[in-house]
This record gives sequence, structure tokens and C-alpha cells, in this order.
Amino acid sequence: KQWYQRRVAITAGGSGAYWPILANTPHGKIPGKGKQGNGWYSFDGKEHNTTSFEFVRCHPGNKVCVQKSRSPPAGAITGYQNNSGTMYAVLCHHTSHGKIPGKSNGTFGWYSWGGKEHKTQDFSYICVTARGGHGGHHVPGFTPGHHVPGFNPHVPHYPPQPQYPPQPQYPPQPQYPPQYPPQYPPQPAQYPGGAGFAPGGAPPQGLAEGMTVRFRCKTGKHLRVKACGEVDGHGGNGTWATFKVHVLGPGRYGFQNQIGSWLAVKNGRLTHSHVYNDPDATFLLHLNPDQSVSLESQSYSGLYVGIKRKGGSSKLARAGKPSTKLYINVA
Repeated sequence: KQWYQRRVAITAGGSGAYWPILANTPHGKIPGKGKQGNGWYSFDGKEHNTTSFEFVRCHPGNKVCVQKSRSPPAGAITGYQNNSGTMYAVLCHHTSHGKIPGKSNGTFGWYSWGGKEHKTQDFSYICVTARGGHGGHHVPGFTPGHHVPGFNPHVPHYPPQPQYPPQPQYPPQPQYPPQYPPQYPPQPAQYPGGAGFAPGGAPPQGLAEGMTVRFRCKTGKHLRVKACGEVDGHGGNGTWATFKVHVLGPGRYGFQNQIGSWLAVKNGRLTHSHVYNDPDATFLLHLNPDQSVSLESQSYSGLYVGIKRKGGSSKLARAGKPSTKLYINVA
């Protein structure tokens, strides 16, 4: 393993060093390999070339490492493939061509070589961890490096991330008494704000693993996370505004859109993340009396995702502010 501008480089056979990348493709943001001005990724049995990609690198105080694990560990770098969901950045071992960066769905790994896609079960996850720590203990600080062909970008110095105290355990959502005789009113088609839970959608006590949802804002449009990391309330029904639900613990959720970006809060502002189980991309779900929901940041206790009336994102808002109310549509 070598280091160059805080990127991890892996030697592959006689072809020199390759860096793990996230490739921007028509099929999603797919993990692959890259060097200089070129990147490669595997898809549909073939090797594809691209010049639009981001290197995997991390902030000072953290490091990129490889970890052998039976399941995706905390801190694993994630991408997204439109036809199959989350893809993890991995290092494929013991290939006939060397150790090669590739992708995995958590069961199998794939890498590109010689114009083809190759499958393997011998791989390790590429993770962001605290320097001096061990794989699986994640410290926020990974940001994909934006790549400009032929140019090695300067890595700016970021101050160390503050350590936040453990978050309190929230009690389960209250169970409301049944009607007498036991009969529940029909689920209304719409809630205030022009949206709500679709028929057969989110249960009152929370969201289910793998559910696909959109969050309607006060604008009448949906919350979206753009490829550049900007968050606003001008989304439609596309890939930026459609999220897969990940249950990360009791009452704790992550939301990954269809280009692989996780809704996140960093330095007090809404942005994106590409790290699985990133504390900055973990939210506590609160149900409001009007059937809207509010998303409380795990990293900033007592502060919530807020979208302004005109659709712009803001710094986190306090509980009860109108900007914190979101209405869930099950996609």
C-alpha cells in the first residue's frame, strides 16, 4: 500500500498503481479503479472507461484502510448501481493481475480487467477510519475528491472533527389506544402540504429497511441531494430525490438516494456522504401530530433537517420550526 495526496494506491500486476475511485456513470456512481486521467469500472460483464470520477481520500486525522469482513463494516465507502442498489468499494485479492480496486454488493466482488468484468469472493472493504484506529471504528471525514482530467487536485487542510457525546436513547413512539369498538379510520389520501403516506406505505412507528421514499417539503416539491452535495427542496421524482431507507439501529435511519449519496450533516450544514453508517448521515425519526415527520441529526442533537419555504437548504433548525416538517411519499 502506498500513499499519494492522501489517496490509497494499490499495485496491480505490471501496470503500476491504481487508486480506488467512484465513477460517475449512466448506471450510477460505481466503485472502480483509476490513475492519472482515466478510470475504469465493471458493469454488465464488461470493463468501461471514464474520465468522470472521484478519488477516494480522507481528511487529516483519518486514514483509508482495507478490512476483511463478512458484512459491510462501519466506515465502508459506498457507491450506487441503478439496477442493484448500494455497491461498496473493495479491494479484490489474489487475482491473476494483482490486487485490484473494484465493487461489491456485500456477497460477491467484481473488478474490471482486459475489457471484461471479473467476479470474486476474495475481497476486503475499503473504509475510512481514525488514524491509529482499527477497521470498523468510523470517524467522519471522508469526502470524494473531485477529479479534473490531467490535474492532481490539492487536498485542503480541514480542522479535526469535534467529538460529540453519546446521543441519548429515545423512547419508542407511543402506541395510541384503539377505537371502541376497535375500528381504525381509513388512511387519508393526503395530508397537509399536499403529500403524506401512500396507501400501504410507512407504518406509524417508523420506516422499514429497503423502503423507497421521497420527502415532500413546504415548497410542494421534494427534498433532494444533488451530485455536488447541495441539498434543497426543489426535487421532482428523479434519482436525486428518491431515497432508499437503511435502518441503522432502534429509531436510527440513513437515507441514500439513487445516485449513491447519503443525506448528511457536516459542520452544521446539510450535504452528502459516501460512507456507510456514517454518524453524520444518521437521523432520528420523529412523527408530528399532523402526520409529517422531522429528521433529527444524530451528530447535532436537538437540531433537525430544515428546508426553507422557497426551497433553499439552511443550517439545521430547532424542533417545531415549519421548515423541519417533511411529508413522506412511498415511491
